[in-house]
Amino acid sequence: MASTDYAGVPATYTSDNSTGTHRIILPVPYHNQGDTSWCLYYCLAMMADYNNRHIEPWMIASHFSSGNNETFSGQYNPFDHSLEDHMEENYSLVIRKRVWGNSLKQVDAESLNSVIKSNIDRGQPVLMAFQYNTPEGTKAGHAILAVGYDDSSIYISDPSGALTVDVFGKGGKYIAVPISWEEFNEQLAGNVRPSNMAFTIEVLDSAPASTPAGSVYLADYSDHGYSYLSFVNRTDSMDIGLLRLDGSRRGYYIARASDVSSYREPTLNDSMCVFFTVANPFPEEKTYVVVNELIRKDTGDSMKNFRCLMEMEAPAYGMASKGVNYSNQLGAVSPGAYSVVVTLLDSEMQEIASTSVDINIS
Repeated sequence: MASTDYAGVPATYTSDNSTGTHRIILPVPYHNQGDTSWCLYYCLAMMADYNNRHIEPWMIASHFSSGNNETFSGQYNPFDHSLEDHMEENYSLVIRKRVWGNSLKQVDAESLNSVIKSNIDRGQPVLMAFQYNTPEGTKAGHAILAVGYDDSSIYISDPSGALTVDVFGKGGKYIAVPISWEEFNEQLAGNVRPSNMAFTIEVLDSAPASTPAGSVYLADYSDHGYSYLSFVNRTDSMDIGLLRLDGSRRGYYIARASDVSSYREPTLNDSMCVFFTVANPFPEEKTYVVVNELIRKDTGDSMKNFRCLMEMEAPAYGMASKGVNYSNQLGAVSPGAYSVVVTLLDSEMQEIASTSVDINIS
């Protein structure tokens, strides 16, 4: 579990009294949004995970019927509180959305910076969403998490890299990425106005006493022809099924690779590949253990020859990915409802987190 070095807050905290250096970085579990347009839902899920409420992003998307390439329609509406209501009523997480730039007066960047710092000081990350112009000159919008700060930088976790990589040029960096306050204010906070609105979401609950020491996730890249859970017909290699996240279809489904709008049910004649990513929100390398299983829904039994245990090293503020290919094992199970379960353990075999996908095998 996370350390509690800063006033009882689970944080990575350093202080240099001789120079006055003050740094807080909260170990917020990370998830990548893949090909979806759900940056908001992924950031909310990260905030919830940090506060010990595990929520899959597709669960939020399903509630609001957001398709794979859609998002919450009321995000920039200051009078729409349905997101706050949903999180409190269903997950007991009290949040507050604040819209910035909805008046003719330009937002003072220092006011936004103050909100970020005050929340991180009390041990809570801040969700921030900005409308902005890309380096190519097109209009875009993206949600990120402020997870830390020091005198010179804000530390951002980005569910896709749209800002940390594409705007700020931090190649390959997604977790607790340092961005100078000068750059942040110049590119984002200092440009908030009616034509470039923003909103923040704050967690009003007290900081958790402990928080998950990492995360594991399955991502959807079906728009690019692959996904972290896939099925291939062993007698027809062009017959492929891919995990596709879609809130308008109960959250996810197995899609046909050649036409992701259509369903493709797994069969006993398929090979199955489970790929996953482990993310480490700490400033030092960590050793994790991951367990893959196929669980029969009606009995709760773990299917023989599917349980796979592997050790992984995840770099500081980084990720590590692996996969398991089950070439013909599905042929040995009975048709029915199953769960593909991926569980993350620490080096002492204590469970940290898990994720699962329900499938029906015919």
